[in-house]
Amino acid sequence: MDELFFLPQTPIAMPRAYWVNDTLSTQIMVIKPSQVDFERIEHVFVHRNASVPDMEVLNHLFGKSCINLPHQTYNLITGEFRNKEHHRFLNSATAKWDARRALKEAKYLHFSDWPYPKPWSEYSHIMHDEWQPACEITLEGEEDCSSRDVWDEIYDEFLARRRVSRLFHM
Repeated sequence: MDELFFLPQTPIAMPRAYWVNDTLSTQIMVIKPSQVDFERIEHVFVHRNASVPDMEVLNHLFGKSCINLPHQTYNLITGEFRNKEHHRFLNSATAKWDARRALKEAKYLHFSDWPYPKPWSEYSHIMHDEWQPACEITLEGEEDCSSRDVWDEIYDEFLARRRVSRLFHM
């Protein structure tokens, strides 16, 4: 993701939160250090209602003036693999969803699958089976389980890496 350091000069760059209308995501940001902007952000955070999320604060302050990063590259959420419609992610009503390609092209993947829990929290395999993406029937009448397969691989890889990490930190 080194290319993000070569963006045109801007106070902040954020990808769209494609699952929400007219909103930018704070999951990944490129921020130019600035005492003035830091003080603006700090002032709003100190004086905001505690229920106002950081995403709304930064959209209010920078939403009209920031550089928009491509969300397909920098803001893929795991919940996208459970969606039946992908036009918001693809920015097209006619483009074909390819789960494996979407994951391969993404440089940032965020675990966001509400109501499915984060992978580092305790959850049961029953819940996993209940919430995993359903297989789809293609126009040709064939079963396509690619979104489910990719989703399962993402969670399995996370858990496997976590097990290995715990072994080295014992």
